[in-house]
Amino acid sequence: MTSNGSANGKSQSRLGMIRGLSSNASNVVTGTFGVATGAVSGTVGVVGNIAGKAVDVATLGQLKSERTPPPRDSRWDKHREPEPAKQVPKETSGAAPKKKLRRAIGAWIDNIEEEYADEDLRDRVTFLEYYLKDKFFGDWYHNSAIIFFTSFVSWLIARLGGGLVWIFIVMAFASTYYRTSILRVRHRVRDDLARESALIKLETDAETMEWLNSFLIKFWAIYLPTLNATVIETTNQVLSGVKTPAPIDGLALKRFTLGTKPPRIDLVRTYPKTEEDVVVMDWGFSFIPNDTEDLTSRQLKNKINPLVELQVRVGKGVVSAGMPILVQDMAFRGLMQVKLKLVTSFPHIQTVSLSFLGAPYFDFVLKPIGGETFGFDVNFLPGLESFIKSMVNDNIGPMLYDPNTFTLNIQQMLVGAPADASVGVLAITIYSARGLKGSDMITNTVDPYVKLSFNGREELSRTTIKRDTSTPRWNETKILLVTSLTDALTMEVLDFNDVRKDRSLGIVTFPLESLEEDPEKENIIGKIINNGKERGEVVFDARFFPTLLGKTLEDGTVEPPPQLNTGIVRFTLHQAKDLELAAKKGFASAGLNPFAVYSVDGKAVHTTKVMKRTNTPVWDEAHEVLVTNKQRTTLLFTIKDDRDLSGTGTIASSRIKLDEIIAQNQKGNDWFKLAPAGRARISAEFKPVAIKGIAGSGGYVRPIGVLRFHFYKANDLRNLETVGKVDPYVRIMVNNYNKNRTVTIQADLNPEWDEVVYGTVTAPNERVVLEVMDAESDGKDRSLGEVVLNAESFVKKNELGEYVEFIDRATRSGQLVMPGRAPKGMLYYSVSFFPCLNIMDAEEIEEDQKAKDQAAAAAASAPPSQGNNQKIEKVTVNGDKPDATAAAKPVDAEGKEVVPAKLKLSPEELFKYGMYLTARIKCGHLLIAVDSGLLVYKIIEGNFACSDLFVQFFFDDFLCPDYVTGSKSHGGKPRFDEVGDALIRELEWSKMHIRLTSKQRSLRDDEDDVVGSMSGSTLAHLKQGFNAPATISFVSKNPDEVYTLKVSFRYIPVLMTLDPFESHNNQGFITVKVVGATHLPAADRRGKSDPYCVFELNGVKAYKTKVVKKTLHPAWGELFETPIPRLSSANFVVKVYDWDMGPAEDDFLGGSPIDLSHLEPLKTETQILNLDGKSGQLRLELRLRPDYVLRTIRGTATISGTFAIPGRVVTSVAGAPIKGVGIVAGGAGKGASFLRHGFKSKDKDKSSQAEDDNSSILSGAAHSNKNGR
Repeated sequence: MTSNGSANGKSQSRLGMIRGLSSNASNVVTGTFGVATGAVSGTVGVVGNIAGKAVDVATLGQLKSERTPPPRDSRWDKHREPEPAKQVPKETSGAAPKKKLRRAIGAWIDNIEEEYADEDLRDRVTFLEYYLKDKFFGDWYHNSAIIFFTSFVSWLIARLGGGLVWIFIVMAFASTYYRTSILRVRHRVRDDLARESALIKLETDAETMEWLNSFLIKFWAIYLPTLNATVIETTNQVLSGVKTPAPIDGLALKRFTLGTKPPRIDLVRTYPKTEEDVVVMDWGFSFIPNDTEDLTSRQLKNKINPLVELQVRVGKGVVSAGMPILVQDMAFRGLMQVKLKLVTSFPHIQTVSLSFLGAPYFDFVLKPIGGETFGFDVNFLPGLESFIKSMVNDNIGPMLYDPNTFTLNIQQMLVGAPADASVGVLAITIYSARGLKGSDMITNTVDPYVKLSFNGREELSRTTIKRDTSTPRWNETKILLVTSLTDALTMEVLDFNDVRKDRSLGIVTFPLESLEEDPEKENIIGKIINNGKERGEVVFDARFFPTLLGKTLEDGTVEPPPQLNTGIVRFTLHQAKDLELAAKKGFASAGLNPFAVYSVDGKAVHTTKVMKRTNTPVWDEAHEVLVTNKQRTTLLFTIKDDRDLSGTGTIASSRIKLDEIIAQNQKGNDWFKLAPAGRARISAEFKPVAIKGIAGSGGYVRPIGVLRFHFYKANDLRNLETVGKVDPYVRIMVNNYNKNRTVTIQADLNPEWDEVVYGTVTAPNERVVLEVMDAESDGKDRSLGEVVLNAESFVKKNELGEYVEFIDRATRSGQLVMPGRAPKGMLYYSVSFFPCLNIMDAEEIEEDQKAKDQAAAAAASAPPSQGNNQKIEKVTVNGDKPDATAAAKPVDAEGKEVVPAKLKLSPEELFKYGMYLTARIKCGHLLIAVDSGLLVYKIIEGNFACSDLFVQFFFDDFLCPDYVTGSKSHGGKPRFDEVGDALIRELEWSKMHIRLTSKQRSLRDDEDDVVGSMSGSTLAHLKQGFNAPATISFVSKNPDEVYTLKVSFRYIPVLMTLDPFESHNNQGFITVKVVGATHLPAADRRGKSDPYCVFELNGVKAYKTKVVKKTLHPAWGELFETPIPRLSSANFVVKVYDWDMGPAEDDFLGGSPIDLSHLEPLKTETQILNLDGKSGQLRLELRLRPDYVLRTIRGTATISGTFAIPGRVVTSVAGAPIKGVGIVAGGAGKGASFLRHGFKSKDKDKSSQAEDDNSSILSGAAHSNKNGR
C-alpha cells in the first residue's frame, strides 16, 4: 500500500510538472504571439494610415471643380427612417439601376463615385465606432498608444494564463480601430481638399446667381405694384417742398413703373483673404428691360416698359397747366463692391460700404415735350447724351465711384439713432501749403484756398484766400461734425479767380479710419493729387473728439454721460399748427407757403424746405450744431411765408433756451408756443463732447462740490514689469475724465502715499473711479486695477435742497479690479465731500438786475392791484417750474420742490478771505467760511513772439501742471478760449505760476523748454481779472521778446473744513543755525574728540556740519535751510559723531530730537538739546518761514511717468535750487502731499565729506535708476 501510494504521488508530481511546463510554454508562446500580433497590427495601422492618406490625396487630386460630397455616414443612416422602395420604370428596366439618393448632413447628394462607395465598410456600425469620438482617431500618438496597448494586453493575457481566444479578441479590437481610423482620415483628407478647391474658386471664378434670378422673376410681378405706389407717394411728399423758379408753380410725379422685367444679378465674387471681421464681395447686376431674348411669347405680350412721368405745372392758380416730362426705357449695368464690417454685438453688421468699381453703363429715353405720342428723344441731339452722362458721373462719382465709398451704419440705424447723427467732432488745423503748381500761363498767379468736404460731397467749410502765392500759410482751424469714421476727408485746393470759375489745383484725401486708434495726429503732410500727378503738399493737424454717451455696466446699471457744457445739439422742428391765426389777413385763406429758419445764438444755421399751400406744415428736419456753452445757448425758430416778396414776411417765431427744450422733452412735452400765435413741436438732444485745445470750446459746467480723497497706501499690487517693479500712482476719474492724481512712488508694490487730492463733481449721480496706474516714461501709463464708487454715496442734500458737507475719516479699503483678469491688490483711502457755495455769477447778477428793472417798470405802469394777496411761485434759475414728482428732491409741505436761493455776493465780499458771511435762511443763521474755493480761469488769447507753445498753469506746491492747453499756439496771436479750474485751499497764501513752454509734458522744475514764465499771488490776479480780462506779462529768457496772455478769473467758494495739517502754516522752510556744543564725551585717547553734526529729516540726511578738531566744546556757527513738507509730523533729529581717520565707522557721541511743534512763523527760537549719549548739550537757533514746498516724485532719484523726465533728479524748491536743501516733499495734483518715509541714500566717501565743510546733501541724489525708466 505504501509503495503504491508513493508511486502514485510521484506520477502525479511528474504529471503536474509536465502540465506546468506545457502551460508556461503555452503562455510564453501566446504572449510572444500576442506581442507580435499587437506590434504588427499597430504597425499595419500606422502604415495603412499613411498609405490611406496617400491614396486619398492621389484620388482626390482628380476631382472635378465641383465639391465632392462626403461619403455616407453610417451613423446618420442608422438613425434615419428607411426610404420607401421605388418602382423601376418599365422602359428602363433593362438598363443599369440608378443609385439611390442618399442624404448627407445638410444636403441631398447623388451620383456617388464607385471608388467612394465602399458599401461593405460604411454600411456597418461597430460598438467602438459608435461610442469613440473622432478626436481619438488618426494622429500618430493614437497609433503609438494602440500598439502599446495591444502589446501590453496580449502580454497580460498570457501572463494571467489566457489562451488564444483572448488574443483573437484583442486582434478584433485592433482591426476595428484600424478600419475606423483609416476611414476617418480619408474623410478628413477629402474635406480638406474640397475646401481648398472651393477657396481657389472663390478667388478666381465668379459664381452665378440663377437661383436668385429665378426667384426675382416670380417675386417681381407681385411686388411691382406696391413698389410703384410707394415711390410715387414718397416722391410727391418731397416735391411738395421743392422751391421752383418762376413760372413753374410745382412738380408732381404722375406715373412711375420699372416694367415687368426684373433686375438681374449677373455674378458674385467673394474675396476670402481679408481681415477676420471684414467681408468683401463684388456684385455684378444689370437692368436691361428691352432685352427680350429670354422672354416667352406670353411674357412679351404682357410686357410693360419702364416709364417715369413728371408733371411740371406752369403758371399760377387758375391760369396754369401741366406739362409731362417722360423718361422711358431706362437701362443700367454695373459692378459694385460691397464691404461688410462685422461686430460681436447685435446686429453683428456694423457698416455696409458700397462702391462702383467703374463707371456704370446707363441709358434712357428723355422726352421733355410732346408727351408719349409726339415726344422727341433729346438724346438724339448732338453732344447732349454725353453731356448728361458726364454730369451724372461728376455728381455720383465722388460718392460712389472707387476709391470713394457710400457707407451705411447698420448698427446705428437699428438701435434707433438717425443715420445722419454725428458721432464726434473733427478739428482740422490747416497750417500751410507748398509747391503749388498753377497754370502754364506766365501772367497767371495762384490765389489758393482749401475747401473741405467728406467724400467729395457738399462743401462744409473753406479757408481764407491767400493772394498771389504758391506757399500760402493759413493757420486756421475748422470744426466739422463727423457722422461716420468710415468716410474720407477731402481737402480740395482751388485757385480763386475773380471772373471765371475757380480752378481746382488738386485734392488731398485723408481717411478718418486712422483716427480710431490715434485720435490726434499732428503735422500730417498730404499730397495734392491732380489727374494722378502730385501738385504740391498741404500740412495740417487732425483731431477727433467722440461724443460721450452713457453706457451699461456689467452689473446692469447705466452710467450717465458726463455733465459737460460743450457738445453737439441735434434739434428738430417737426411741425407747426394754427399758423393762420398769426398770418396776415387774407393770406391764410388761400393757404400759406411756410418755411422755417433755425438760428443758434442769433446766427442762422439752417433753412427748411417750403411747404406749399398749407397752414399746418410738417417739416421733420433735424440739424446738428456744435455748442460750447449749453447753459447759455438759445435757439430761435422763425417761420416765414415764401410768398412775401420782401423777404421779411415772418409769420411766427419762438425763442427758447436749449436747457428748457431738453427739460420739457424729458417731461414728455414737445409743444411750444409761437409768437404772436400758433404752436410748434420741437425736440432737442444734447450729446457731450470733451473738446480741448480748440478756440471757442471752453464751455464750463459749474461743479456742485469737491470730493476729498486721502490715499494712504496700497498692498500687493500687480507687477507688470519683466525686470524690476511698477511705479504706482492713483488717479481720480469722474465719468471717464481724469480729475486729479497722486505722486508717483518709484519701484514699489506696496506704496505709501499718505496724500490728499481733490476732484470736482458736477452731478450727484456721477461715477467715480479710483485707478492705480503704472507710470511709464515711454508710451501710455498702464492700469493696475481700479475701485469704482458712486458719488451719490457721499453727495447729500438737506431739507432746504442744499448740498451739505460729508466728512468721513474712517479708512476704507477696496480691491483693485481689472476687466478680464483676477482681482489683485488693495487700496486704502478715505473720502469726504465739500459743497460749493450757491452764489450767482456775473451773468446771473446782470440778468437778475434786468429782471428787477423790468418788473419795476411794469409795476409802475400797471394799475393798482392787491399785490399782497398774490401767490409767488418759486422757479429755478433757468425759469423752469420745479418738478414736484421727483421723489429724490426735497419738497416743502405743499409738495413743491425746494430750490435753494442763490447768494448775491459782490467781488469785495468774495475777496475778503477769512471773513464770515451771514446768510439768512429759514432755519436761522449760517456761518460760511470762504477762504477755500475753486478758481476758474479762462485762457482767452495770447500775444507771443514765437509760435508752437503750450500754456501751463501751476498752483501752490504742485509739481505737475494743473492745466495745459490742448494744442500748440499758432501764429503770433493765438486764440485759445479754454477753461480750467483749481482748488485753492487758502486764498490768502496761494501762489500761481504760469509758463510758456514748447513741451506739453514737463514738470515745474524743468526749465529747459520754458520760453516765458510768471509767478505771483493768486488773490492779486483774481482781483485783476474778475470783472474784465486781465493781461498777464511774462518774463522771457530773451529780453527782446514780449509775451502776454489775456485771462479772466472767477471764484466759487467751497464750504470746506480744512484740516490743520493741510494748512499753509504746516509746511515751509526752517532755517537752522548750529551755534555749538558743550561737555561732549571724549572719544580719543588724549581726552578730546573731533565732533561734527548730522541732521536727519524723516530718516534722510539733510545737512552735515564741518569737523572741529580736538575739542569737547565745539563752536560751528553754521547756517542752513531745509524744507519741511509736514511740520506736525516731521521727525527732525540731530546726531553728533566723532570723526575717525580710516575705514572704521565714526564714533557716536549722542543725539536728540528737535521739537518743531512750538515754532511760530517768522520768529527765532533758541533750543538747548541734551544729547542722549554720556554727556553734552547742543545749542541751536531755529526760524520757521511758512511757504509751499514743491512736491517731488518719491522713491528712486530718477523720474518716470506721465510728466516724467528720465534721468533727472528733482532737488529744487519752487522751481529754483536751494543750497543746503534736505528733503523735498513729492506730489502731483491738487491737495496736500505728505512724506512719511524719505529717500534712502548711501554715505559717500568719508574723507571727501570731511574735507567739504560747507557741502549740502541733496535728498535722493545718490540713487540711480536701475530699470532705465
